[in-house]
Amino acid sequence: MGERSVRTIHWADEQVTALLDKIDGESVEVSSERRTARYAYRVKALVVHMQQPGSSIMVAYLVPTRNICNEGIAFFHGGFVHIGTRCVVQLITTYGTWDNVPASVIRCRYIEGSIHEVAVKFDRVIDPSVYCMDAIRSRVLLVDDDASTVRLATLHLEKLHAKVDHAENGQEAVELAMQEAYDFILMDFDMPGMDGLTATKELRKRGYRGMIIAATAMTQEGDEARCLEAGCDKYLPKPYTRDDLNALLQSLRKEPLFSTFVDDPSMVEMIDAFVSDMPACAREIEDALAKEDLKALEHTARDLKGKGSCFGFEMITDAAVELEKLLVTDSPKAKVETQARSLLGLCMQARASGQLQSESS
Repeated sequence: MGERSVRTIHWADEQVTALLDKIDGESVEVSSERRTARYAYRVKALVVHMQQPGSSIMVAYLVPTRNICNEGIAFFHGGFVHIGTRCVVQLITTYGTWDNVPASVIRCRYIEGSIHEVAVKFDRVIDPSVYCMDAIRSRVLLVDDDASTVRLATLHLEKLHAKVDHAENGQEAVELAMQEAYDFILMDFDMPGMDGLTATKELRKRGYRGMIIAATAMTQEGDEARCLEAGCDKYLPKPYTRDDLNALLQSLRKEPLFSTFVDDPSMVEMIDAFVSDMPACAREIEDALAKEDLKALEHTARDLKGKGSCFGFEMITDAAVELEKLLVTDSPKAKVETQARSLLGLCMQARASGQLQSESS
């Protein structure tokens, strides 16, 4: 597949973007049969190899894409494409590599000029978040005792593709945060029982190094400083909007870590089980650092060294090997802590396979 690719749309990038924006903004009735979420996927020149019916030759085309889901992709093409046309889509991963995914054309509709929108269905289910950052589901712990705020914030976050857990008070938040993996905690401060200020201090005392955002109506002079001094990383004053939450998600989004076996259906359950253990491993690292327990840290590093690459997470194994090396050679404390934090971060970035999951759009 190293042949020269043919660009079928000769519009400027700005014109293509404007057309994509236009059709995305149109009110289109979504088929009731569509059960998978679609994500905006704007790649200016994705390579698609097409084999027209009756031909044995594959022709490579450069196409601008529109959206992606776990079953297929939509893109622009400078002409009509027959339904059933076989193709191979070179999907670009978030790591900058690509995967060749066989597919078939299931729809071709006229848009404007010579441009048609082509929809293809993959021969196998894929995980969109491997290729599209917008498809990554952020994991959020929402801590708030106000029912209306919780409903609204949950609605906004879920529309932004976040998975939301809820805690009604600081004590619940501490218990959940020490058990589960979250990309960030949205912490209200004015709550009955254990308030957000106390909960944040308790989490930091226990060695929790995850992102905590103070989401509070405490907006008087000095309140932001109090939140940051308690251990919060950011301050988000109430009332906040969906745009505020979207900006927050975009600013905190990290590149996910996927197994190299993500395309092997026989490995899916084992990969997911390994990833589900990662929050506990992260907690072990945090606890060992907080207590300066080098033996416990070495034990966790050795365990991850042995398991990471077995499940396709070579970066976790490599980081664990380096941490173990620093520990057994009595390296400086600062070096050990830096490497441990790096390993902890990889554990939190590890994502389960989404190939077999179906989300409502």
